Amino acid sequence: MDSTYHIPVLLRESVDFLITDTNGIYIDGTLGGGGHTAEILRRLSPDGRLVSFDADAIAIAHCRERFADELAKENPRLTLRNENFVLSGELADIRGAASGLLLDLGTSSRQLDSASRGISHRVNARLDMRFGYAGISAEELLNDAKEDVLVRIFREYGEEPFAVGITRRIIERRRVFPLRTTNDLRIIIQEIVPPHLAPRALARIFQALRIAVNDELGILEKTLRNIVPQLKSGGRIVVISYHSLEDRIVKNVFRELSSAENSNSITILTPKPLVPSAAETASNPRSRSAKLRVAEKRKQTQSLAAGRYRPYAE
Repeated sequence: MDSTYHIPVLLRESVDFLITDTNGIYIDGTLGGGGHTAEILRRLSPDGRLVSFDADAIAIAHCRERFADELAKENPRLTLRNENFVLSGELADIRGAASGLLLDLGTSSRQLDSASRGISHRVNARLDMRFGYAGISAEELLNDAKEDVLVRIFREYGEEPFAVGITRRIIERRRVFPLRTTNDLRIIIQEIVPPHLAPRALARIFQALRIAVNDELGILEKTLRNIVPQLKSGGRIVVISYHSLEDRIVKNVFRELSSAENSNSITILTPKPLVPSAAETASNPRSRSAKLRVAEKRKQTQSLAAGRYRPYAE
């Protein structure tokens, strides 16, 4: 696949868990470069269906080209949605009929290494950090948010011990001139944090801003709760997370839903998360922090009404 997108992590394991019915309807909430989507399509029958989401228009354009042959068929198995995966929980025409949802929460290598979004501190770029174009940018957040808001973001989403000092320097600096680029923010962090701790602080602060700008944790929790009614009995939720904040939400929501006594209850299939093998982390270092959790919708005495699948307009 295109080297500007990350190598799919836990590819075999995640799709092994996901596919329980080759004729089923599946959702790939995090399309990216299309690695997991390609593997899901490879395993589906001609009657299977896949809806793949990505808020990044560049990823959608890339995958329209990658999957051009499939999309050109009279009855394509694949539909691409240029939207956030939170909308996967609102697909009225497959309500109760989906066989599974896959979320690979990793940021793509293209997004990390590109200057177009300002997500990485390694590349000087405008401070945007949005995966799509909705909502406020990191630039607006840094220049407009109150001190207590920034401190909370850096502490909660970055677990940054220098959150107060960094925030106060941001406030001082923006009184003179607004922060515009990743270099502006990097300089501030390097002024506050001791040199030997600066690399990790940079990663934490940029992560925290990206999470806040995209409401990643709120969207993840909402998606996990809203997707269950879309699943048929035995349908599965497969999530690959990369940091403790994401994994904690997945673990807690799964635990809560597994104790429910209603039509939206689930069974946890991975009491302990699966992690990449030593061979995978050696060949793909970005996979080393990945954790895979899986849950399955319980079979009910009274089944939910299954909807009919109708293709979406791209």
